[in-house]
Amino acid sequence: MAKIIRKKRKLKIQALASLFFFFSMLLYLGSVTMLKSYNYVLSAKAESIEAQRVDLQAQVATLEAAVKQLSNYDYIVSIAEKAGIKANQSNVKILSGE
Repeated sequence: MAKIIRKKRKLKIQALASLFFFFSMLLYLGSVTMLKSYNYVLSAKAESIEAQRVDLQAQVATLEAAVKQLSNYDYIVSIAEKAGIKANQSNVKILSGE
């Protein structure tokens, strides 16, 4: 009867280093791809937020102009006169110091 002889395979350092190098390159390429796509998404969000900020600044400027117009004394007097309200200067009291 023939005897089966099994040879033990020894793990060579070179094969282990090649395997480690292969996995590290695979992980590197995956991380580079994922980071570039994430960077693209973040830049798109930043652009949309910047556009919203510009729109809000324009709205604030418009509202500030409207407030200035509405708080103008001449404008208030003209609206009061159109409504039939007359200014009575004898009822005006000036308080000092507060």
